[in-house]
Amino acid sequence: MRRISGNEQGSALLLALCLMGMLTLAALLAVNNSNTDMEMSFNQINGEKAFYLAEAGAKRAVAELQNDPTWTAGFINVSLANGTYSVAVVDSSMDSTLADSVVVTSTADADGAQATIEITLAPRDLKPFQYAMFADDDVDIRNSMNSDSYNSDSGSYFLTRLNTDGDVGSNGSITVANGAFVGGDIATSLDGGLSVNPGATVTGDTSSTAPSQDVPPVPASEFAWAEANNDNLTGISGTYTYDPSTHAFESTGNVVLSSGVYFFSDVLLKNSANLTLAPGAEVTIYVDGNVDLRNSASMNVGGVPADLMIYSTGDFVLKNSGDIAAVFYSPDGIGDLRNSGEFFGSIVTNDIIVHNSAKFHYDRMLADISMGKSSDVYVVGWQEL
Repeated sequence: MRRISGNEQGSALLLALCLMGMLTLAALLAVNNSNTDMEMSFNQINGEKAFYLAEAGAKRAVAELQNDPTWTAGFINVSLANGTYSVAVVDSSMDSTLADSVVVTSTADADGAQATIEITLAPRDLKPFQYAMFADDDVDIRNSMNSDSYNSDSGSYFLTRLNTDGDVGSNGSITVANGAFVGGDIATSLDGGLSVNPGATVTGDTSSTAPSQDVPPVPASEFAWAEANNDNLTGISGTYTYDPSTHAFESTGNVVLSSGVYFFSDVLLKNSANLTLAPGAEVTIYVDGNVDLRNSASMNVGGVPADLMIYSTGDFVLKNSGDIAAVFYSPDGIGDLRNSGEFFGSIVTNDIIVHNSAKFHYDRMLADISMGKSSDVYVVGWQEL
């Protein structure tokens, strides 16, 4: 039998020690890697948690701003899901370079991990002429009223007429009765506020769950500017009376307006009076009172509605076969169309009454006309900081 020498025994011990050392080192490295992986996983989980917390804070701020565009209070250390978020809101009153934009910055903390989200919001363009007729309160349609649509940008009424898009809308109640014909949709934001009589015809959809529409007043500053900078004394020709001290305007004959801005306290056209626009003219009229067309009186007949924009604080009355091609906007007024009156364009008032075979022809090109900014804001930019 062969004997193992002392040298061989020492070598074996050394190899065993080396192997044990290597195994120990490998074990230590494995533990260290495991700890590192756990820390990385922990940080990733908390980083994602912080991100979603920041996003939650930002979305809550957006909801507040959509409810109240003047809101700038923000939030401080709001607890949510074992973390916190804080939100800062900056608008043009704090930073003039923002113009009409609002910047929301939301920062969140989750077990030491942080995330920051920045969202930029801006008001939507106010496009109030999406309907043939829109009332901030109530619409009452009866007695063979008829609505349809055409496109003045593509041809005449007769060439482009459709029994669609002559839409009626409201933030209040809508009543359609007695043989009325609506060539388009009917929509109100008042739940249960829609009443369509079995004898009426609606070619489009009906809804009482439509979003509420923004119908802001025309700023008083615009009326003041028009009163101070109007073309009343230079742009009118024909048969009419005008009082420079009261700004009252009346005609029983033919009147022509050249391009420009006009300001009147009231407009009254009687007994077949005919107001037209000069060729190629674009006219804006501010009326701090009522517009009344009686007994076959007419305004801009055969013209493009967008060429005659009327902004008012009062009522619009069209009776006894009167005709008009225009856009009329008066959030506090009443639109009263009766007795075969015919309106080409779009009207927005507080209440609308359309009776006795009155006809409304919506000009589809008016849908894209903007009138300043609405109070509704929407997200135009998003980034993680």
